[in-house]
Amino acid sequence: MEIVDRVKALIESYLEENSIELVDITYKRGEGGMVLCILADTPEGITLGECEGLNNYLSERLDKEDFISDHYVIEVASPGLDRPLVTDRDFEHVMGKELDVKSYEPIEGSREHHGKLIGMDKENVVIESGGISVVVPRVKIAKAQLKIDI
Repeated sequence: MEIVDRVKALIESYLEENSIELVDITYKRGEGGMVLCILADTPEGITLGECEGLNNYLSERLDKEDFISDHYVIEVASPGLDRPLVTDRDFEHVMGKELDVKSYEPIEGSREHHGKLIGMDKENVVIESGGISVVVPRVKIAKAQLKIDI
């Protein structure tokens, strides 16, 4: 999508200078018009001030560039604690933490695995629970996320 690619290019240097990771950008119809949604994070977790800074920067740049003709709003937000883990970076950020992983098919007799992420590479994640390790091929992961205790 052209708008998403152009927005990525506009904020790339800002993200790098401020050590902010771009998680996702979407541009879709909302109730009041189009919504440009930026999900961003940092290793420590993004702050409200960092979201506000990115929003202000992007707003100024978009006003100057003026390539979006529709009425739109900008939303800059954290992906949240329950965000799906997909990329290498996602898994690296939660190394040593408890995960909930669901697979498309049974692995060692189960489609659900809960435990500490103790290893990963391009093909697999390794989850340990109760002294037993399970190797889950990444292509078989339907959903992986940080375990959140309420």
